[in-house]
Amino acid sequence: MNLQIIGMSNAPRLMNRAVRLTRSLALKMVFIISVFLLTDSPAQAQASSGCTIVGPQLPDTVVNFPDTITTPRNVPANTVLASITVPLNGATVGKTYASCTSISEPLWRWTTSPAAPLLANRINPTSVTGVGYVAYLSGGGFTDSMPLDTSIPLASVPGASISGTLISARFVSQMFVTVNLVATGIPIVPGKLTLNPSGSGAGVTGRVGSLFALSGGGITSNVTVPSNQTTIAAPACSVTTPSSAVTLSPVPVSTLRGVGSAAGSGSVSLSLNCAADAGRIFVTLTDSTNPTNSGNTLSLASGSTASGVALQILDPSGNPILYGPDSSNVGNTNQWLVGPANVGTMNIPLTVRYVQTGAKVQPGTVNGVATFTMSYQ
Repeated sequence: MNLQIIGMSNAPRLMNRAVRLTRSLALKMVFIISVFLLTDSPAQAQASSGCTIVGPQLPDTVVNFPDTITTPRNVPANTVLASITVPLNGATVGKTYASCTSISEPLWRWTTSPAAPLLANRINPTSVTGVGYVAYLSGGGFTDSMPLDTSIPLASVPGASISGTLISARFVSQMFVTVNLVATGIPIVPGKLTLNPSGSGAGVTGRVGSLFALSGGGITSNVTVPSNQTTIAAPACSVTTPSSAVTLSPVPVSTLRGVGSAAGSGSVSLSLNCAADAGRIFVTLTDSTNPTNSGNTLSLASGSTASGVALQILDPSGNPILYGPDSSNVGNTNQWLVGPANVGTMNIPLTVRYVQTGAKVQPGTVNGVATFTMSYQ
């Protein structure tokens, strides 16, 4: 009974102690869990980071193109207009640039920006219409060059060495970067050159690309091209004979002896003056009276009174020229090669003659008008 009485009389006090003890245990459990989470978090972050850059970021590598690059307006896609190769600044033999915790880490990403898609050999934009750029890394112990955008696992990188739990990555030979300006396949519009101009592409304005430690990690090296330093210019050729008239001497109808026979001749020359090497010059002759004409006879123009006869224009080799659309596009119908455009004066000699086109020739005047379009390729 006494035990029962004592227990009952002290129940409230014992219960309070039990409550306090329960609260104390609960607080200690929360405290222990909190400490456990705080000490575990850095270890998880370290494991996920994989690689860190060793030392300061390498100095920027600046690629300087010539002040002026002269290129034809119409150039096939992927044609290299200019190419520069320079050493990657600071990427010298023995230079340790990263430390990693796993050989399977994706150590490198050579790209226009961390968010850029991994598309090999893609052409990045410039401020000049019709001109893009591509870039490659080479050297450093690698056997193949690496285009933008390339991701490289640590296991594939030469110069990786293991020390305890860390793997160091170093350059085993000098690395180089090559930047090519390339034609995109649309007509080039001359202008000042800037890579990745604002609002176009995924890259940084003026920057070729960056070498990252990890796909989204710190930058090891940047490669840049100064903006607005280089001008993409059109070939410096001018036509010195914008208009020429040819007068053929009269010939008797009897000299034309059937369809396709020719008689008489006159000469004319298309003259150019080039202040710079303009590549190869192509010409298209267009029949002004019938612009869709793709044959080798020039249609009779207004004022002609003869019939059964037309005019032919012969190239410098003496072959009748086929007519085509008034266009300077590469591969234009019946566009023909004149030859290389060298510095100085260039003459393109042509011959004009009568040609019989009908079974019967009616005497009279014969007029024809043709235009020519130059294409520098």
